[in-house]
Formats: sequence, structure tokens, C-alpha cells
Amino acid sequence: MAQPRILHVITGTAIGGAEIMLLRYLRALGPARDRHSVVSMMPCGPVAAMIRDGGVEVGDLGAASARQIPAAIRRLQTVIRQRDPQVIHGWMYHGSLVATLALRLGRRPDIGLIWAIHHSLADPAREKMTTRAVLRGLRFMAERADTITYCAQQSAQQHAAFGLPPARAQFVPNAIDTQEFRPDPTARARLAAATGIPEGRRVIGSFARAHPMKDHPAFVQALAQLVDQGLDVQGLLIGNGQPGGPAEAEAARLGISDRLTTLPARDDIAALVPGLDAYLLSSAWGEALPLAVAEAMAAGVPAVVTDVGDCRWLVGDCGAAVPPRRPDLMARALSDLLALPADRRAALSAACRARIIQQLSLPDYITRHDALYRQAWSARASNIPAEAA
Repeated sequence: MAQPRILHVITGTAIGGAEIMLLRYLRALGPARDRHSVVSMMPCGPVAAMIRDGGVEVGDLGAASARQIPAAIRRLQTVIRQRDPQVIHGWMYHGSLVATLALRLGRRPDIGLIWAIHHSLADPAREKMTTRAVLRGLRFMAERADTITYCAQQSAQQHAAFGLPPARAQFVPNAIDTQEFRPDPTARARLAAATGIPEGRRVIGSFARAHPMKDHPAFVQALAQLVDQGLDVQGLLIGNGQPGGPAEAEAARLGISDRLTTLPARDDIAALVPGLDAYLLSSAWGEALPLAVAEAMAAGVPAVVTDVGDCRWLVGDCGAAVPPRRPDLMARALSDLLALPADRRAALSAACRARIIQQLSLPDYITRHDALYRQAWSARASNIPAEAA
């Protein structure tokens, strides 16, 4: 059976976990990517250019605000007629909703539909009002989706509790290119050159945009406790909004501005992350299965994470998971990691990489999506509702 034509409909193409996962997936497809195209609901961001560089067509629906979503749906209907996909893959809440509405309003039951959820939902009340409205829309229209994939097992359970049908759920974890993210003894010198961090200082990093859910003030509070203990450490935050953001303000309040380095988002993370001594994910909510943590582990860097989404499952025995909003416990776990003797540190580094290779295989990710697309296409072509495996 030939591969179907796939149209990916994603909320946006700014730098983010789901967006990077789509980019990574399309790059790994090789010549098969010719059957794929991408539409962003929001105006195109930097990931769109990266996808285009890989030879995949990318357009956008121009929805910069909620008021523009109805017009975006009409534009997507036009795109569907032009590109004639056999399966639509909706990415994230808004992308999945817009894709579903376009199919329903366009009366296209012949086209398969996959939803991809990349967010955990411990408490819907924490989400923005517009996000809660989108979630209600998804709950109402969930039967149109042939399969709903979740990159975290906790996320699947949380969304089932919210009302999305568990019978259509599949756990498909994010995947890492372990040839791109790998240990590199020369990375420390590059990291020092890029950041100006003094030689010999232990570096604790986190790579994410500045957003309340990431709780970067807690990152800084944990860093301050390590400094108070007399450890020679430096915090490093890289991502959109980090320079001049809340983490810098918290560092100034605590008097450790010289111990925090912030940089805007950059495209050479794979060359820098192996130079870290530890990775700290301080998120208070919303994480499902964070790519940045998995990338660090693939590079041999042990991680301390908050117990949000599948973060505890991700690190397994190769790091530590602590409750959110507990910088004291973050600092304690980091102190334990930094105190490991060289032989135990080397063994832990190897275990981190082995876990990612075993659990987050990029070839397996491709194979599983191929099967999902074929299943949805075949069922729709036969006018038989697809069954979730």
C-alpha cells in the first residue's frame, strides 16, 4: 500500500517542543517527505524556514488572534482542496481544532485525521481562557479524530479525565536524533566561548522560552541555594525572552546576577548541551515529555526535573524528579549530582544516553506514524471508522 499524502496543521512555528518535533520528524523522513506539507495556523515563525530548508512546503493561515480563526478555517478548506491530502495531522490543541473544523464544515469524511497532544493537563483552570475554550471544542468533536496521540502517558490519562475518548488514545513519545545529540568532550570549550562562563565553574543549564509555566524564578532560587552552600556554579538559561526576563529579575533580587547567564534562542544547542554539568527543568505545570531534557540526556547530561507530565518517567534512574515549586529540593538533587565521583558520573552519563536510545527512538517514531497514517487512510477510504489500537 502506497504512503498517503499528509497535511500537517500546527498551531504555530515558533521555537517550541512540538514545533521542533515536527521539524525533526520531517528531516528524518528522507525522500518520503515529498508526500508531506505543513500549514501553520499562526503567521510563520523561525521553524517554518527550517522546514522549508528541508524541502517541505509550508504555508500559514494568518491567524494572529482568536478573532481571525474563522477566516483561518476557511483558508484551510481552500488549502485542503488544493493539496488534496488523504490524512491531516493536527499538532497541538489549536492546530487540531482548526483542522477538525475545516474537515467538518467542508464535509470531508473521506480524509483521515490524527490529533497530536503535546501538553499535560493536570488542572484545566490553569490554562488561558481561550485554551479552555479550544479544549471544550476538542472534547465535543473528538469522535472525528481517528487517533489521538499523546507524547506523555500522564497527558493521556489527564485528557481522558477531561473527556477525550481513551479508546482513541495512543502513547507516542517524542524522539531524539541521538547522532545529533551526543556526548562531546570539546563542547565545554564551545560553551565557555559562547557564554563567557569562567573555566572550572560547574554549569547548570535549562533551554526554554521565558514563560510562567517554566517557573524560571525557581531555577534561580535553586541556584542561589547552591551558591550559598559554597558551590562554584553558574546557571545558564537559553531561550526566547530570557535576556531581561523574570529569571534575571529574580537573580538581581537574590544578589546573584553574576551567577546567571541568559541568552536568546539559538540554533546550536546540540553543540553546547554536552558541555553542561547538569540540566534543571523547573517547570510548575504544562510539561508533557520535554524534548530539551531528553536532548541533554542523549548528550550524557544528567537531569533534575519537576514531577510534571512524564518527566519522572523520562529520567528514570538516570536523574532525579522533585515536586514543582520546591527549589530547596531541586538544589539538594543538583548538589548530589555535582558531588558524584568521576567514575560514577561517567556511568550515569552513559546510562542517560542509553535510556534515550532505548525509549525515544526516531526510527520507531517514524514507523509508528506511518502505521497511524495508513490505518486512518484505509479506514476512511473504506468508509469505516478507524479503531484506535
